[in-house]
Amino acid sequence: MSAISTAVNRISLAGRLIGARVHLTSFVPLLVLLVLFKLAISDGGRHPSTLTLAQTAVYILVIGLAAAGALELTRLGAGLLLVTAAAAFSTVWSVQLDVSLHELLRWLMYFGIAVSTASTLRSPAAARRFVDGAVVIAGWLCLIGLFIFWGANTPGLRWSSTFYWPNPFAAFLLLVLPVELSRYVHATGTREALPHGALSVLLAGSLVLTYTRGAWVSLLLIVPLALLTVRPASWTRTVSRLALAGLATAIAVAVLIRSPGSGSGLVIEDLFGRVASASDAQDYAVQGRLRFWRAGLAIFMDHPMVGTGPGTFGAMHTAYQRDVRYYARDAHSLYVQTASEGGVMGLAALAVMLSVLVATWVSALRATSKTRAYPLVVGIGLGLAAFFVHSGLDMDWMFPANPAMAMLMAGALAWFAKDGVADQAPVRSTMLRWQRLAVIGTVLSAVALTQVAHLAERQFVRGQALARSGRWQDAAERYAQAARWDPWSPRYLAAEAGALRQLDPPRRDAAEGALRRAMAVDRMNAAHPIRLASLLMQGSSDEPAALPEAEELLKQALRLDPWNRPEAYRMLAAIYLRQGRSADAEHLYRQVVPQYLGKGLGQATVLYAFLWPEVTRLILDAADLMVRRGDVAEPMMWLREVLAEDPGARAVAQRLSELEALPRLR
Repeated sequence: MSAISTAVNRISLAGRLIGARVHLTSFVPLLVLLVLFKLAISDGGRHPSTLTLAQTAVYILVIGLAAAGALELTRLGAGLLLVTAAAAFSTVWSVQLDVSLHELLRWLMYFGIAVSTASTLRSPAAARRFVDGAVVIAGWLCLIGLFIFWGANTPGLRWSSTFYWPNPFAAFLLLVLPVELSRYVHATGTREALPHGALSVLLAGSLVLTYTRGAWVSLLLIVPLALLTVRPASWTRTVSRLALAGLATAIAVAVLIRSPGSGSGLVIEDLFGRVASASDAQDYAVQGRLRFWRAGLAIFMDHPMVGTGPGTFGAMHTAYQRDVRYYARDAHSLYVQTASEGGVMGLAALAVMLSVLVATWVSALRATSKTRAYPLVVGIGLGLAAFFVHSGLDMDWMFPANPAMAMLMAGALAWFAKDGVADQAPVRSTMLRWQRLAVIGTVLSAVALTQVAHLAERQFVRGQALARSGRWQDAAERYAQAARWDPWSPRYLAAEAGALRQLDPPRRDAAEGALRRAMAVDRMNAAHPIRLASLLMQGSSDEPAALPEAEELLKQALRLDPWNRPEAYRMLAAIYLRQGRSADAEHLYRQVVPQYLGKGLGQATVLYAFLWPEVTRLILDAADLMVRRGDVAEPMMWLREVLAEDPGARAVAQRLSELEALPRLR
């Protein structure tokens, strides 16, 4: 313990010496913007290496600022720290420790972005330039979206830019569009209004072309708030400017969807159809969200105090899913997901953070009410309000660039809210020595965990490359190294088991051990017991007890995920048949086949890609068994229903024609 304290003291001393020679505040805002830009252009921040780089950069910034005595813990920083502490507490009881640790590290990054921003802005002009940089990043993403739109030659393509998913991209735009609109309507002259108006049209047009109804609704919901805070010199001029921006946006959208580069068809009807469907309670997206929220609340009721752990909704949802058509890895609501993953403690911490954010905005409005910064503060607050409304309707926080942008804006807001003189640098409130040491120690631990996870990921990626080339022994060794670096990750253990099974001869005992360890660290994942059951079934001829254990493993997997694992039902039926229990196999098929029919799974949807092939195999196996047991009518009905959904299912069509050609059916 004394060694750690000595190391931290040395870092603190070095930081003060560096801080005496280098003005950290002069380049930290630029580095924060670079982190945001890198996250935004890398799959919205989901690219593993990019996320590791961003986290490490932010952690180092926080350590440097704390060591130099330049880090300030504002009310907002304290609120974010409370949310992070609640996430850490919930992680102790997580059903997926590896996932929860990664989510906790993300929260530390968001905390670091907010406090670094609030600590290093030194003048209103610097704050304006900083927010301008964030707006430029969003504008650049819009131009990338335009390039993709023209290149795709698809008039109905939803804009997603480098997020590759339209809804989270719309959430990103929500954070900056109100900023530019506020500055546009508050501008005193045409020369000042023109650039903000042009950016508003670019951002608004991109937002429209995401076809994201939740984002449109979120903007509408903050209109009353805008009416309370916007203070233009002339309401007539404000209305005329907004009308002009709206008209320019409509013209730009119309030109884009009618242009030769976007294809020959018109999609205005589709656009208006999306608007009209926002109030349709039977819409697929609306029904999906209602089901996700009900599942999240059910998880909360079963784990009310500390939840299931940060980032674990996807692991838990399959056990609470009630319709095969509605599968999700997140709750499509920050608040429902927080309830399910963090319980009452997580909800309380989030409520405190949001309350502090509101109080910070009010303080910033008061502090800047008679300054040129007031329009900027109004826009930042409205953007955050729209974002947190939309966060209750969609999966914004699955893309780290979104909360990173939100915390960047919140940090700027916290700077304006400090008790300072108008248009002057406010008085700094530095942290105490023990607070700085605690921050440095915590963030150093986060750096270590991040680098360990990165090293494990590198070994895993190398193992994947070796596996693709057929070098299974080397791949297994790489996966084993990854598992040693990160022993809480079930992904590496499962990959190691898969590689060991590919060896000649297969190392079944080692593979079985890896799968059992994966089940121990990821007890809500149905894939691990299914893989272990498959392994036991392969060698069960020499082990009489293997089939009963495989049966129990499959039943366990189907309790965890009864809808999305048709292959598990096939394997369970195969066990029944090997044990001479054909009646049990028939009963199983009669029970599960109807849950996949008539649901539109054979249509061109995401479910078609990964679920439908297994469903058709399940139905073919069921049909074969039923025919062998003398029932032909029901299998033919099943096969016809499959062809009604997917006329291109050749194996099903061939089997149906064989049944129709049976002599007794003539």
